[in-house]
Amino acid sequence: MVEVSIEREFDVHAERIWKLLANFADISWIPALEKVELEGEGVGMVRHVTAPGLPQLHERLDAIDHENMILDYSVPEVEFLKAKNYTARAQVFKLDGDRCRVHWACKAEPDGVSEEDSTARAQGFYQMIMTWVADYLEKGPASPGVIPKS
Repeated sequence: MVEVSIEREFDVHAERIWKLLANFADISWIPALEKVELEGEGVGMVRHVTAPGLPQLHERLDAIDHENMILDYSVPEVEFLKAKNYTARAQVFKLDGDRCRVHWACKAEPDGVSEEDSTARAQGFYQMIMTWVADYLEKGPASPGVIPKS
């Protein structure tokens, strides 16, 4: 089993990061995306994410808790992580002053590689996610918006 957990503190209000992460339909804070197509709305919606050189991801919003700032989602297969049956949780915690902490974790099964290799890939990816969030907070959107899937 692949299990990865990462945390990072930010010098912004928790609500600002929560607003960014809770909008499952808009991941313009992730750089270099070709397109994001949406299927459905709210819990159960699926975002189909296309990035250069990678197989399309099909991420489903499984639960969202605005009061506790928790977002759960799942992906049947994540080729670049060499993982399948992937589930993830992002949570934002308020800290003193204008600060917060983001905790992001996932569980998955390795797919065609060792558990160690898949875990290392996921760890590196989560570190990139935190960098993308920080870059977005500093510079603004990095990619085009989303396209509703017809």
